[in-house]
Amino acid sequence: MPKKPGRWLESKNGIEGRKPGEALVKWLNATPAGSKFVEDLLLKAQFVFLWITKYKSLHELNVARRKGKLPAGFWDSHQELNETLAKFTFAPHIDLHEFPDGERISWSLVTEESLMGLLSVQLRCVVQLLGQGTILRVRRCEQCTLWFFARFSHQEFCKTSCRTKHSAKSEKFKEKRRKYMRDRYWLLKTKNVK
Repeated sequence: MPKKPGRWLESKNGIEGRKPGEALVKWLNATPAGSKFVEDLLLKAQFVFLWITKYKSLHELNVARRKGKLPAGFWDSHQELNETLAKFTFAPHIDLHEFPDGERISWSLVTEESLMGLLSVQLRCVVQLLGQGTILRVRRCEQCTLWFFARFSHQEFCKTSCRTKHSAKSEKFKEKRRKYMRDRYWLLKTKNVK
């Protein structure tokens, strides 16, 4: 009888792509100056993947193109993304230092334009996220603009404090807060406090 795999082999909380997503986000937030190339590649991949996932087949995608439902830059972004990925050449080598994802074999990335050995881990994360279909979970927080890996499809903020700060700016919240403070003021003034 086959043995059931241990719990440590299963993904934490069942979120596919979490490990490469969080590694990529950590790197993007830690090195803002050197992350421009990876950030541009990520944004192109997200743009292409967003429109690909809206249609179930290539036929539906072509029908949408003919009807003008696809944005003008979709095919250009698709071609640029493929051209960029086609230029990469990976060469494995054994590294004595453990990488953030725990692998001892690292891959140096070499292109004709420049040597980008440091970016190979991050680019591999982008490719893994594309393959797993979770590239759209890497997002920027709407409040603090830091990168984060969304655990839920509706998540727009990296943490609760950013979500509350953002909602505190809305007119609905401000009106509710003004009403509460007026009522509290009159309660305190008349000493009808519980």
